[in-house]
Amino acid sequence: MRLVLSFISLLLTLPWVAIAGETGEKTLAVSTGFGSMLGQMVAVLLLVIVLLMGLAWVLKRAGVNQGALNGQLAVLGAVSVGQREKVVLIQAGQEQLLVGVTANEISLLHLLSEPIVVDGHPVHKTTSALSDSFAQKLNQAITRRQAKDTAP
Repeated sequence: MRLVLSFISLLLTLPWVAIAGETGEKTLAVSTGFGSMLGQMVAVLLLVIVLLMGLAWVLKRAGVNQGALNGQLAVLGAVSVGQREKVVLIQAGQEQLLVGVTANEISLLHLLSEPIVVDGHPVHKTTSALSDSFAQKLNQAITRRQAKDTAP
């Protein structure tokens, strides 16, 4: 990472800056050759790639994509049982699935008849205020507004 940043800073300094002037004035002359433009394009491209990789890493660490399908699909927990093998508990709607994940396949180990309690709360209830649709929230806001307007 440090090497990439050093390389980018080197490429950004490629447009040679000349200080000229007979009367003591300092003017800035930037080279507009093909090499300097190519260097700037490569530097900007590398900077964008590094920024995208950093953003992807931050999003992965923050767990942004967890809780897909409006809270109907979620990974509740995972236990590593080998170097590349995991046992994962998945909430899918009202059901909980125990799956084995390897480098080559994902297989169903068990379909749980009773949901496992996570953090003292049963996890089988997936509906919440956050998983309501936009239309339901809008209707609730409109009815509250109408009730407020008609109240004496």
